[in-house]
Amino acid sequence: MHRASRCVSALGMITIATSGLIACGGGSDFNVAQVAGVGAISKATLEHWMPIEARLLYSEVPTRPTPRGAVPDPPTYTACIAYLKMTPQKIGERLGKASTNELKSRCARKQQELKVLTLNTLIGWDWTIGRGLRAGMKITDAEARSRVQSLKKGDFADVNFARYLKYSGQTSSDMLLRAKVQLVEKNLSQGLTAADSSRPGKLTGPQQIALAAAAATLLTNKQWAERTTCRSGYVTSSCKQYKGSLPPGTPN
Repeated sequence: MHRASRCVSALGMITIATSGLIACGGGSDFNVAQVAGVGAISKATLEHWMPIEARLLYSEVPTRPTPRGAVPDPPTYTACIAYLKMTPQKIGERLGKASTNELKSRCARKQQELKVLTLNTLIGWDWTIGRGLRAGMKITDAEARSRVQSLKKGDFADVNFARYLKYSGQTSSDMLLRAKVQLVEKNLSQGLTAADSSRPGKLTGPQQIALAAAAATLLTNKQWAERTTCRSGYVTSSCKQYKGSLPPGTPN
């Protein structure tokens, strides 16, 4: 999200600061996934969000440093190996006598699981944005900032927000992106509720009626997966290349 080398992609009716979700190929950075009609997710973006996801898995609202090694550190996994030796991952688990190679393999599996989980999350955000586009939504920066302020007064009322950003590794731009995705989700939910109403007279205003009609025809996760192309080595259950049995979006 905070890297300078980004492409700018027009997302139609949504004015959304997702430069971190859109990237040009070339060099050591390249697109790992592409959602047709929405945008691309770059390797740099994925690598930005992976440690954030790891920290949030360790603590939902981190306000202090995450222990070294809780975030996998490839390729040597030195910190992760030391962390596993000292920290049971399950009740009654003891890894102090495990070999270094065994622990390294375990760290590598954690890294892969983290990559899949994070990429599925980012793809899911693109699907949400795509649903908003189909419903003709426009989420402004001002609305996103207002959403962040509401979060500060609500979910984060008892939390030092600056410390949360610092120790989760997120930027203000990251929070604006998440706020915009949340607002699209909220608006779509309201539209679906209106569309499911057995009494159309409850709908008020042409925009709400249009939103309800659009929300009622949104694509399913399976249909979005068919529109999602992933690079070899980055295939998750959200990609059309996926051959497993899990539903789209499920960590595999």
